[in-house]
Amino acid sequence: MSGTSRTFASAIMLSVLLIVALSSGKSWRRLRSTIRGGAASKTHALSALSGKAPFPFSRKVCSSSSSSSSRRQMRNIRVAELRSEMSDMLLKTAVQADTPKCPVTGIALPGNVHVVGLSHHTADVSVREKLAIPEAEWKAQAAKLNQMPNIDEAGILSTCNRFEVYYVAHDTQAANEQLMSFLKEKSGLTDSELSPNLFFHDGYEATKHLLSVSSGLDSLVVGEGQILSQVKNCAAHGSDAEGSFGKVLGKLFNIAVSTGKRVRTETGISKGAVSVSSAAAQLSELKIQEDIGKKFEDARIAIIGAGEMTRLLVTHLASTKASQPLHIVNRGRERMEKLDEMFPDVEMSLHTLDEMWDQINEADIVFTSTFSTDPLIDAAGLKENLNSGSKKMLVDISVPVNVGYDAKDVEGVAAYHVDDLKQVIDANKEKRMAAVKEAEKLIEGEIREFEGWKQSLRCVPAIKMLRDKGELIRQKELQNAQKILDGLSQKERDTVDRVTKGIINKLLHGPMAHLRAPEDIADHVEYKLETMQKMFQLDALEAHILPTSDQKKKGKKNKKQAAISTA
Repeated sequence: MSGTSRTFASAIMLSVLLIVALSSGKSWRRLRSTIRGGAASKTHALSALSGKAPFPFSRKVCSSSSSSSSRRQMRNIRVAELRSEMSDMLLKTAVQADTPKCPVTGIALPGNVHVVGLSHHTADVSVREKLAIPEAEWKAQAAKLNQMPNIDEAGILSTCNRFEVYYVAHDTQAANEQLMSFLKEKSGLTDSELSPNLFFHDGYEATKHLLSVSSGLDSLVVGEGQILSQVKNCAAHGSDAEGSFGKVLGKLFNIAVSTGKRVRTETGISKGAVSVSSAAAQLSELKIQEDIGKKFEDARIAIIGAGEMTRLLVTHLASTKASQPLHIVNRGRERMEKLDEMFPDVEMSLHTLDEMWDQINEADIVFTSTFSTDPLIDAAGLKENLNSGSKKMLVDISVPVNVGYDAKDVEGVAAYHVDDLKQVIDANKEKRMAAVKEAEKLIEGEIREFEGWKQSLRCVPAIKMLRDKGELIRQKELQNAQKILDGLSQKERDTVDRVTKGIINKLLHGPMAHLRAPEDIADHVEYKLETMQKMFQLDALEAHILPTSDQKKKGKKNKKQAAISTA
């Protein structure tokens, strides 16, 4: 039976088992754990249904008819969930069976890299915040994507300025349809509301996009360093034991991190560059006279939040003309105290969240940067708590927003959000244009390296077959000359062995380098493989004659033990 036939037979068997589970009221969870644990046969899988553990929502005799109805309803819901889950599992199995394979080597070809998302270039913060996912949930949400039938690998990158899903798939259209369902469910937006804000790249363009992101070229503040840390975190989440990266995304994100480091080290992209936090501080310097009628150095500053963005903000404020103490407001004191310890030369006063409105009332400039999913400050709160006639500048650098969009409608209040920072940032772009061009050249080289590596995945089996073919020929010729070799000393035999290996390696170096060389057109790779196969008759290789890698390791171990025992 072929591999594809066996796969579909297994899928049919799983369908039968599910039907038995649902009709008999036995535990599907027990069956699923048995199957995932590698049941050896249909009998083993079916035995998972033979226990007495009831179905999670199995019907029981109840004195109350309403209780019985409720249990039936719960059971029906669970059955629907299981059917959906099983449907996805079967579809995933069928899709994997149809994965394109190299016509020469027969191995499954790697899928194409895609990215779908939105950023400050394509969507307002009011849309971005609906898709924002805290870093603690990146892994779990990527796992949901990875369970979709047409998605092989997945990773999520969500920051204040972007939301991006990177994934590997063979069928782009089917994968995108499944992904759009996920995005609509997550955001609560319709197709017509969501689609105009999204961008899509695949293949070369997707790779280029990620490398540009990690290098800071796609950032709101060109050259800023925080995005590289966020890409690193995405790579860490995707590559750990429970992550959703495979071979392709794992390699791509490693290259993205190293490229981001190279760009900042080898170009001047980060010289004079600022973070979103420091851009916010610069905006307040530019606007305070116009909005409040005060000098920046005389302004009282309050900061709500004590996370990483606040740390960057304090770092920049410490280098400006700000001379007043900073008033930090946060839910807990621990982070504020750590922040205070990090800046011994900056005078701070620390306040808990119940003092927030008191600090807002006393401040001239209020920066907000918290993880709250709902606005902390809005028009109603300002009207209720602000002193009459007071003027405030509110600068919000959070996504989702901490300051409601209606705050700017309150008299005496000037409110700014992340998207308003562009006027500060645009002033620095021309200074870094030369560095951007250098970075783009460096990125092109890294893209070629990744594409070459991806192509080489198709050639690895052929390269191994070529090496094995050479070793097989060498061993046969040595066996034919065994009588002559028996008359040589051990030192002379070792020399013959070394010389013959060297000849084979040098003969095969050119062909193997040719196989590894990247090609602009995928068909060229297949042509090279076909040519190499015919030239060296690789399909005629009797692999079982050669020792396997496990046998070689075992042989080395036995020799080592024999040497120890002899000594």
